[in-house]
Amino acid sequence: MSTTPPDPTALFRTMIGEWEKLTNSVGGQTFKTDEVARLIGGASNATAQAQAAFHGLMERALAAANMPSRGEVEDLSARIARIEGALFRIEAKIDALGGGGGDKPAPVSGPSRNRQPPATPDA
Repeated sequence: MSTTPPDPTALFRTMIGEWEKLTNSVGGQTFKTDEVARLIGGASNATAQAQAAFHGLMERALAAANMPSRGEVEDLSARIARIEGALFRIEAKIDALGGGGGDKPAPVSGPSRNRQPPATPDA
C-alpha cells in the first residue's frame, strides 16, 4: 500500500480554474445589463471630453507663453525632414557629377606665382 503525498501545484491549478469559472460567470452576467453598458459608455465619453478640454487648455497656455504647440512642432519636424532629404539628393548629384568630395572641401587655387625675382648683377 503506497500513499502518494498530495500535489500542491495540482491543488493550486484546480483552485485557480474554479476561481476563473466563477469570475467569468459573474462578470458575464454583470456586463450584460444595460446599466453597466451605460456606465461604461458614460465613462468613455467623460474621458474623451476631459482629454479634449486638456488639449485646448494646453494649446492656450502654450500660445500665452509664446511657445509652439505639439502640432506646430510636428509640422516643423516634417518640414526639416523634407529639407534634409532635398540636401542629400543635391549632394548625391554633385558627387555623381564629380564635383565636391563629400566632406572634403574643393581645392582653392592661390594667387599665381609667375613673377621672377630680380636678376642679380654678376660681379
